[in-house]
Amino acid sequence: MENQEDSQKKPIVQYVLIALLVLISGMGIYLLVENRNLKLALEDCGVSYDTMESEKKEVMHDLKDMAAEYDSLMTDNDSINSELTSQKEKVDKLMADAKKYNWSIYKLKKEAATLREIMKGYVRTIDSLNTENVELRAENLKVRDELGAKENENSKLKESNSELEDKVRLGAKLAALDFVVYAQRVKRNNVHKETTRASNAEKIKACFTIDENEVTEAGKKMVYLRIMTPEGTVLAERSDNSNTFELNGARVLYSVKKEVNYENKKLDLCMYWDVINALTPGEYFVKAYISGDEVGSTSMILK
Repeated sequence: MENQEDSQKKPIVQYVLIALLVLISGMGIYLLVENRNLKLALEDCGVSYDTMESEKKEVMHDLKDMAAEYDSLMTDNDSINSELTSQKEKVDKLMADAKKYNWSIYKLKKEAATLREIMKGYVRTIDSLNTENVELRAENLKVRDELGAKENENSKLKESNSELEDKVRLGAKLAALDFVVYAQRVKRNNVHKETTRASNAEKIKACFTIDENEVTEAGKKMVYLRIMTPEGTVLAERSDNSNTFELNGARVLYSVKKEVNYENKKLDLCMYWDVINALTPGEYFVKAYISGDEVGSTSMILK
C-alpha cells in the first residue's frame, strides 16, 4: 500500500517541480527583460540629463552675454540708463536663482527669452536715438556752417558798410577854400589896416569860403578857429573848459567860434581874434574846424 501511495505521489511532485521551473524561468525572463528595460531607461536618463545640462549651460552663457550687452548699451540718457540697469538686475537675479534652485530647462529658457526680447526693444530704441542724434549732429553742423557763412557774410557787409560810412563821412566833410589870415591895426576912425608887425597887431582876421557839399547835412553848424603862436600855445581868452571843444575824443582850446547856417552852398566867412597881450614875432598857424573835422589851415608871419 505504501509503495502504491508513493508511486501516486511522484507524478504530483514532478508536476509541481515542472510548474516551479516554468515559473522560475518566466520570472527569470521577466527579470532579464526588466533589467534590460531599466538599463535602456538609465541610458536615456543619462542622455536626457546630459542634454539638459548642455542646454542649461547654453542658457546661462546667453544670460551672461545678455548682462554684458546691457552694460554696453549704457548711454548719456539717465532715464534709459535707469531702465537698462533694472533689466540687467533681472538678468543677474535669474542667473543666481538658476544656480540656487532646480529650475526646469523650459522655464529657464522662457525667462531668458523674455529678457532677450526686452533687451532687443532697448537696442532698437537706442539705435533709433543714435540715428536721430547723428541726424541732429549733421543738421547742427549744417546749421553751424550756414551760420558761419552768414556771420562771414555779415562781417563782410559790416566791413562794406563801415567803408561806405567812412566814404560818406569823408564825402560829407566840409572844406575851407581860399583860406587867408593876417594881422590888423585899428586906427582912430575904426579903420582896420593890415600889418605885418607883431607890435602893431590888434586883431587877427581869418577869412575863407566853406565849399558847397550836397552830402553833408544842412543846418546850423559851429565853426571853431585855433590860432597857434610861434611858441606852440593857443591864443584863447580863457584856458578852462568853457573855452574848449571836442576834437578826436579830447577837449582842446579854441581861439574863436562862430555859428553859421549852412545850406549846402558856398558860404563866405570871416572870423576875428582880438589881441589881448602883445604878440611875439614869428609864424602863426591857423586852423578851422567844423563838426570835429579840420576843414582848412593856413599861416602868417609877423615881424
